[in-house]
Amino acid sequence: MKNNKIALLPGLSLFLCFCLLTGTGKLAARLGGGAPLLALAEVISFVLPLVLLVFSMRDQKKLRRRLSWRRLRPGILGLTVRLGITVAVLSLFLNLLIYRLVGLTGADLTALPLDAPQTGLSMGARFVVIVVLSAVLEEVYLRGALFSVHEESVGTSACLIFSGLAFAMLHGSLMNFAGPFLAGIAYAYLTYISGSVWPAVLAHGVNNLYYLFALWVTDTYAAFGIWNYFAAINALVMLLCLYLTLRALEQLLVKGSIPHFEKSAGLYDLWLLVRNPGVLAFVLAFAAKLILSRVL
Repeated sequence: MKNNKIALLPGLSLFLCFCLLTGTGKLAARLGGGAPLLALAEVISFVLPLVLLVFSMRDQKKLRRRLSWRRLRPGILGLTVRLGITVAVLSLFLNLLIYRLVGLTGADLTALPLDAPQTGLSMGARFVVIVVLSAVLEEVYLRGALFSVHEESVGTSACLIFSGLAFAMLHGSLMNFAGPFLAGIAYAYLTYISGSVWPAVLAHGVNNLYYLFALWVTDTYAAFGIWNYFAAINALVMLLCLYLTLRALEQLLVKGSIPHFEKSAGLYDLWLLVRNPGVLAFVLAFAAKLILSRVL
C-alpha cells in the first residue's frame, strides 16, 4: 500500500502544480500583479509540488547529483548555449505561426506559465522573475526531480516526450503549446546528457531572455510596422542557430561524449506515465481550463 501511494505522488505533484499556477496567477492578477506577487506565486507553485515529489523518491542520489555544482563535460556548455538560443527562437517562431494561422497579430508571446499581467514591471523585475527565478524553479522541479523519478521506471525517450507534454500543459494554453512542448523535450535532453539540471536552467533562462528581448523590440518598434517583418527575421535566425546546434551535437556524438538512451518500450512506456491517476487528473484539469476559457 505504501509503495502504491508513493507511485501516485509524482502525478499528483503535477496536478498540484497546475492548480497552484492557475490559482496564484488569478490571485496575483486580482491584487494588481507586481514583481513580489509574481515571484511569490512562482515559488509557491513549484516548491510545494517539489517537496511532494522528493518525498516520493525511493532514491534521491540522482537528484542530488543533478542539483550539485560540478564541471560539465567538454562541449556541453557550448551545446547548451546554442540549443538554448535555437529553442528560444524556434518556440517563438512556432507561436507566431500559430497566431498567424488563427488570424491574430501582435499577440502576447509570454513564456511565463503564470496567468498574470506583467504590465507595470520594470525590465529589471522582469529579468529577475521571468528569466532567473522562473528558470531555476521550473527546471529543478520538472527536469531535476520529475524527470529523475520517471527514469526509474521507463526509458529515456518516453521521459523526454512526457517532460515536453507536462511543460506545455503547465502553460495552460493551446495557443502556447507547441513552443513549450519543444522546449520541455530540449531541456530534458540537456539534463540527461549532462547529468546536471543547470544546463537546462541556462537554456531556459536564454529562452525567457529572448522572449523579453522580443517583447521589447515589438513594443518599441510597433509604430514602424515591426510585425510585418518579425516572423521572417525569426525564421532566418532560427535556421542559423539550428545549423550551429546540429553541428555542435554532431561533434559530441562523434567524440562519444553523449550517453545513449536507455531502452524504451515506445508508446507503452509513455502510457505507463500517463495512466498514473495523478497525471490523469492533471490532464483533466488542463482540459477543463481550456473549456472554461472558451465558455467564460
